[in-house]
Amino acid sequence: MEQSVGFIGLGLMGQPMALNLVRAGLHVTVYNRTPEKAEPLARAGAKVASSPAEAAREADVVMIIVSDSAAVEEVALGKNGLLETVRPGSVIVDSSTISPVVSRRLACHAAGKQASWLDAPVTGSKHGAAQGELTFMIGGDPGALERVMPVLRFLGKKHIYCGRNGAGLAAKLSQNVMQAAMVEVFGEAFVAAAKAGVKPEALLEVVQSSLARSGLIDFKAPFVFRGDFSPYFSLKLMHKDLELAMEQAYVQNVSMPAAAVVKEVYAAAKAQGKGDLDYAAVVTFFEELAGVKVRGGQAAGSGA
Repeated sequence: MEQSVGFIGLGLMGQPMALNLVRAGLHVTVYNRTPEKAEPLARAGAKVASSPAEAAREADVVMIIVSDSAAVEEVALGKNGLLETVRPGSVIVDSSTISPVVSRRLACHAAGKQASWLDAPVTGSKHGAAQGELTFMIGGDPGALERVMPVLRFLGKKHIYCGRNGAGLAAKLSQNVMQAAMVEVFGEAFVAAAKAGVKPEALLEVVQSSLARSGLIDFKAPFVFRGDFSPYFSLKLMHKDLELAMEQAYVQNVSMPAAAVVKEVYAAAKAQGKGDLDYAAVVTFFEELAGVKVRGGQAAGSGA
């Protein structure tokens, strides 16, 4: 039987995800705090709701992808929140990257409504969202996951079950710690080499010929060299995820000294006004300190 979907959050990732569901022929009702972002969905055939509660009212599956823990709590528990109207037996799939503690609490609220809550953050950036090739990291009831797989298959190429509620988020936060650290170290190393007179292209070739090669750096380096920091994933959101990872580590009594330093570097770059840029813009923090650029395809003095 065809499932109806309520979709809440139409930002950089949510809009292309919701469009894929509409194009797949599902009955989709969308809600976004900024109504203008729903217009492309309305043109594609989606119904536009005036509140999260309206989006969830007739839905078998409710999907959420918003910016942070507070936003998820607001759409779930706030006035006209989705838990006011969610139907018994429905499944709420939260693809936001939020605190695992908050997510588990919301799963308890959903259970009180006889609904299931899955934390299902994604990786793959806006390109993967548009192509329906995201990777989902999922925590919660395996039976609920099985029920929503017909919907999730339109959105992702891989769906990895990680364990109980909160486990999908724990996996996502750990992954983002690694990505953030790799890009931060890329910035340190390439600026240091540029200061010593090494062309960035030459260092990239060295890295790509060694065990230090990374698919992430292969992807990011050309954008950095062009000075193109259009956001695939914003620096402010990466900093938010680093903060969440450190909170999780504290709760679990896990030491993450390198991640703590990386978080402070992203905080400093955010304080310089780079928050809305792609997180690869962290390289400019090191450029400005060293007075040298790796952008423009070659090492250049800061006055160039």
